[in-house]
Amino acid sequence: MKVGIMGAMHQEIEHIKKRMQVDAEKCIANRVYNTGKIDNTEVVLVFSNWGKVASASTATTLIQHFKCDFVIFTGVAGALAPDLNIGDIVVGSAAVQHDMDASPMFPRCEIPLTGITFFKVEEKHASSAVEAAKSFLAGVDEKIGQKTLSQFFISKPIVRLGLIATGDQFIQDKKAHIGLNFIEEKQPQAVEMEGAAVAQVCHDNNVPFVIFRTISDKADHSAHIDFEAFINQIAGQYAGGIVEEFMRASFG
Repeated sequence: MKVGIMGAMHQEIEHIKKRMQVDAEKCIANRVYNTGKIDNTEVVLVFSNWGKVASASTATTLIQHFKCDFVIFTGVAGALAPDLNIGDIVVGSAAVQHDMDASPMFPRCEIPLTGITFFKVEEKHASSAVEAAKSFLAGVDEKIGQKTLSQFFISKPIVRLGLIATGDQFIQDKKAHIGLNFIEEKQPQAVEMEGAAVAQVCHDNNVPFVIFRTISDKADHSAHIDFEAFINQIAGQYAGGIVEEFMRASFG
């Protein structure tokens, strides 16, 4: 088993790298791929950069060049569900590209010529991902510190399994985005810029995947935090801890 681990933030990659035995680095298409192990499992760790094209390219390299059998994607996201708050975690049950629109030839949000709108995460992997995130949050006060959590208004963070929406846009007004309105009845929980592209590549290559997203904002700019500080002090630690928990539970 070889696991590809992708992160959309350098800080996340660095926190995961601390938990990894790095044996080598290889640069391909302006990405630095770190190969080595977490415990006894072979891993390839890489910063994907932002957006659907960048993340799809990176996922393809993990699968085609490094022969990864499983892909983990971690990053931050804006909350779409009104009851999600900064510091909560969304584990993807499925992912959809909310900005895909080839209508009237194909239904809005459907990937042309595939018949697929929602790329589903295998239930067993999604369940394991939820348990890993819950395990990490169970001790988050000690791992990060209550004072630091309070700086970002984080209190009793939760884990939510649900649909993740992906598009090459920052969302300031959810109602202004037709694709998000179109899938509203499917109750998307979070919105970001990479997950569904990674999911599509994994689907095309028959490789299982999971997506972890830490909520950094409400996707409407209603909550203002120091984003750079949040990534350094919260999201990076979340990524490292949750990936480590998932790896140990899933791959031993």
